[in-house]
Amino acid sequence: MSTTFGIRIPTTGEVIKVAFRTHYIRWENKLAHLLPDETKVEPLDNTAQGIYTIGDIKKAIGDIKKAIEDDVSNV
Repeated sequence: MSTTFGIRIPTTGEVIKVAFRTHYIRWENKLAHLLPDETKVEPLDNTAQGIYTIGDIKKAIGDIKKAIEDDVSNV
């Protein structure tokens, strides 16, 4: 199940895509990782799947990187 996440600009209501999650998660905006961890994100096309903030996205990306590093070190 994949989900696109976005942030809503309060002054305009515009939604900017920041991340995409499928079997992994990646940034969709080059500046999104610079936002404060507590910045709320919205699932745009599916359920949140435990992702509610920029901090949650950063953690999910870090968890995936760690899992890859662990797999590589076990070879």
